Amino acid sequence: MSDSKPPHRTSSYARLKAKLIRNPSDIGHKKDWKRPDTPEAIVRHALHGGARAFLLAYGVRAGVNFCLYLLRVARKRAPLANILHASFQSLDALRFGAMFGSFSLLWKLINNGMRHYRGKEDRFNGMVAGSIAGLSILFEKKERRVDIAQQFFVRALQALYNAGKERDIVNFKNGDALLFALTSAQVLYAYTMQPQTLPPDFYSFMLKAARVPKDLLELNNLNVRGVPLDTLAVVDAVQKFRPTAHALKIAQTIPPYPPVLPCECIHPWVDGCNKTAIERFSKVFKSMLPVYGTLHFVPMLLLRTEHLKRDPVKLLSKTTVATMKSGAFLASFVMLYQYQICGHRNLVKAGLTTFNSKYLYWLAGFICSYISIFFEDKRRRTELALYVLPKALKSFYEICYQRKWIIRIKHFEVAMASFAMGVIMSFYQDEPDVLSGFVRKVMYQFFQKN
Repeated sequence: MSDSKPPHRTSSYARLKAKLIRNPSDIGHKKDWKRPDTPEAIVRHALHGGARAFLLAYGVRAGVNFCLYLLRVARKRAPLANILHASFQSLDALRFGAMFGSFSLLWKLINNGMRHYRGKEDRFNGMVAGSIAGLSILFEKKERRVDIAQQFFVRALQALYNAGKERDIVNFKNGDALLFALTSAQVLYAYTMQPQTLPPDFYSFMLKAARVPKDLLELNNLNVRGVPLDTLAVVDAVQKFRPTAHALKIAQTIPPYPPVLPCECIHPWVDGCNKTAIERFSKVFKSMLPVYGTLHFVPMLLLRTEHLKRDPVKLLSKTTVATMKSGAFLASFVMLYQYQICGHRNLVKAGLTTFNSKYLYWLAGFICSYISIFFEDKRRRTELALYVLPKALKSFYEICYQRKWIIRIKHFEVAMASFAMGVIMSFYQDEPDVLSGFVRKVMYQFFQKN
């Protein structure tokens, strides 16, 4: 008989040890910090925390506004004289600060008040306080409330999944890749068949990244749904994009009910699907490299300054490789999706099938995203999945509403934010390690200890 401890005891001990090493302030009290233990101290502590969070959030939002406005000035799209007014007197910055400030105030006030009244500190205090404080999202505009509530919700789901994983309740191998594939499949289905269900700015980004013009996507949408095509409309759409002679000829002879919209009407500027795939990979990689370079290098310069001083060559080379991986991820994503669509059309052209369903675009999205995500670093896969998840949920919700499977609930985003923050704050107080490192850092910067 082995003398080793049962697995669940070992893992519990390991988690407790890890918490003590990494986050001693999360399970014990700092020696130089005393918890408020009287009603007057609790109120003062909450007011101080609320004011601090307001100023920090306002400063961050105003600073971002300042940088964005400066870019507009550099492009001669806005006058320099208005930069301070547009940045620091912005209602958006005040709303953002008010949301964070009121959340911090309510969370600290209710959490410490319940601890004082009940005589104990537990997960229940954090959940109730977080749920009530989540109502601070009402300071934001309606359209932003939806986006923020979705982000809160996916972070709450992530925390629940991580908690279940630590307790050996649930665990999926490559679960981050699977989640990304499922969410991307829904998003790409919406991109081709239901674009109105996606956020407009995200749809615009997809059009630029995928490099298939909106006019041609709409023609394909009509064809898949069995709507007859107007040959003149097809020719007009194709002629906007410098078609080859072969592509123009195909467009001019297209029947009202083709089995599929030909490849020549999807990428009319290039003859040949293989050439299109290479062109798509190359252009997406080049266009996204500066974007990913910014996302990787700016945090390194701001947050890892000491590491950069100690070993600049290693850190710079590591960040460069990560940037290249991110570029290869998105480029392969777009290329593989396009290649599958072309492959289906070539099968139809060869007479091997006449099947043409809108759900092919969902399946193609699942396959291309599941393969391409492995180009990315393991640490970024979950973040990418959580970035896409709210878009997929919104699209799915809108489609369900169209089909009258569900009804709209007034202020649903407020209830979702309240529920999500109740879950998140219960973990932040009692089990912070199940939150992602990014979430923990952001929350501690704004809210610190209870």
